[in-house]
Amino acid sequence: MISKGRLVFTLVSFLTVLLMAAGTMTAAANRQQTDGGDSLYKYLSVFMEVFGLVNKAYVDEPESTALMNGALEGTLDALDPFSQYIPAEDVERYGAIKEIGTQRSGVLILKEQGVAYAVAVSEGGPAEEADLAPGDILSIIEGKSTRSMPLHHIQELMAGPPGTKLSIERLRQGSKSIVELTLGEFEPASVKLKAHKGVPVLRIPSFHDGTVADVQASLKVLTGEPDALPGLTEVEKLVIDLRGVAGGNHAAAYATAGLFATGNLGALSGRSGELQTFEGGETPLWQGRLALLVDRGTQGAAEIMVSVLQQSLEATLVGEGTFGHSGRHDLVPLSNGGRVRLTSAFYTGPDGKPLDQSLKADVRVRARITQTSEVADSDDATDQEVDSADQDVTDRETTAQESTVRQPTVPEATDETEDGADSTEILDPVLERGVDFLLEEQEVEEEELAA
Repeated sequence: MISKGRLVFTLVSFLTVLLMAAGTMTAAANRQQTDGGDSLYKYLSVFMEVFGLVNKAYVDEPESTALMNGALEGTLDALDPFSQYIPAEDVERYGAIKEIGTQRSGVLILKEQGVAYAVAVSEGGPAEEADLAPGDILSIIEGKSTRSMPLHHIQELMAGPPGTKLSIERLRQGSKSIVELTLGEFEPASVKLKAHKGVPVLRIPSFHDGTVADVQASLKVLTGEPDALPGLTEVEKLVIDLRGVAGGNHAAAYATAGLFATGNLGALSGRSGELQTFEGGETPLWQGRLALLVDRGTQGAAEIMVSVLQQSLEATLVGEGTFGHSGRHDLVPLSNGGRVRLTSAFYTGPDGKPLDQSLKADVRVRARITQTSEVADSDDATDQEVDSADQDVTDRETTAQESTVRQPTVPEATDETEDGADSTEILDPVLERGVDFLLEEQEVEEEELAA
């Protein structure tokens, strides 16, 4: 039960904060009124009306602090999945949570419209071992619904002590299941170079201080010692796999892209213009045709790499569209002791446009979840969607939750293999299409030369 005195105190405190920003709001309101729009004060008036009505008439008397926190969280949720409100009592713990990040869970989780879902899953991490995949909805964790759970509380659970076991209800393509995630430290995957059908495939699992040197070492194999890579025949073509690569060091992404591209690579741009610019070297370390493998889990630093290579070198994007957010996030202190994590600037590619929208694939490849694991792809970039009849979704809440998130399709296992391949290997239609695309280009070039 909330006392009238406490309610009055809450309302007065809220109005005080509003008055502190009166100058800004008045200017905004004047501009809106000049343009024929609604006054900002009108919306604030409606907010206070709803707040008072809920306190007075809702079937169960609500707790005003929870209402205010929810209102603030909703305001930031309307901006992007990375913006958060951190109450004063959680600020100290939040610092420790951010320091740990995904080091113990191996999964980046975000929320949109109240739905918590996995954006990216680290190779070899606890989340992968628990069979979590990008796009999975985490509806319940340890018996508690994530719909009403603030994102930083979910992140706190994922940053628990090593050995902690978390029971998670997972929703995937209309099906519910319970998985157990055991937190623990793990060795991050490293840059890998392999040959597939004679074409080199470079997998970059993350962007950090050592990524540039690792990629540089791999490129030197292609330019100096190609015989060191078994099965390599096409040294002037390269597939770079950036699927499921989220977060990371943005400066490292620009530096890595600078191994391929020269000149202007992009910038960090805010409301006042460019805050920082990034340049490539004078001579690229490797030159040739590029295909980039991307999906909905390609986010942050990886999107920088994609945009630079696509715009500067006409690299072809194969797979699904990227997540669509590569920005700088600031933690801003509030007068009540809380914090707001806010996107204050966006990174750009060479064209100067902010990376706040999904980068669309040129060749879209999407696995279609059926009993036969049928794969659909398209050269003309026409999306092949999952048929609703195939999903057989009867749970209305599940359908509503899945419709709110950027959920990629998770391929199933298949018995189809290449010559000499393990019969238990999972078919990777995106990799196959990326490699074949470059090989098809080679065939066209040879035909043109013959003509």
